[in-house]
Amino acid sequence: MITDIIIPLKGLAPGVHSFGFSIEQSLFDRFENQEIKNALLEAHVELNKIGSRIDLIISIDGTVVRSCDRCLGDIVVPIDYRAPLIVTFSSSGEVEESEDMMVLKDNDTEIDLTQYLYDSVCVSLPLQSIHIQGACDPDMEKRIAELSVN
Repeated sequence: MITDIIIPLKGLAPGVHSFGFSIEQSLFDRFENQEIKNALLEAHVELNKIGSRIDLIISIDGTVVRSCDRCLGDIVVPIDYRAPLIVTFSSSGEVEESEDMMVLKDNDTEIDLTQYLYDSVCVSLPLQSIHIQGACDPDMEKRIAELSVN
């Protein structure tokens, strides 16, 4: 069961480093996300430590299962996420975080990517998830047709 997705910084030499994480349903359960019924994802983080700045390239691939917005049956939704993330350090809190920048305290010894990876998967989901034509539950399709107004 996943608790936190953390990259330790203490003793990390300057240069490029790679990290991999499996993201499963337990992450979404932790955030009480009821929209995602099952998840099987792999996250890859390429970290480049340059002085006091850290550049990350984050990739998330895999699938999640959620309900079809039409028939309510399960639908497998592919996830293909790629984005850069800049990690900077500040003792004063003057630097404000954004979607592509994370600010840590000067004395932090690790990068906690748990929330970031969770959010990244959620924003990767399509606004609607609908089975392809003819793949919805036939009983539900029949019921929808009976209730539809022409």
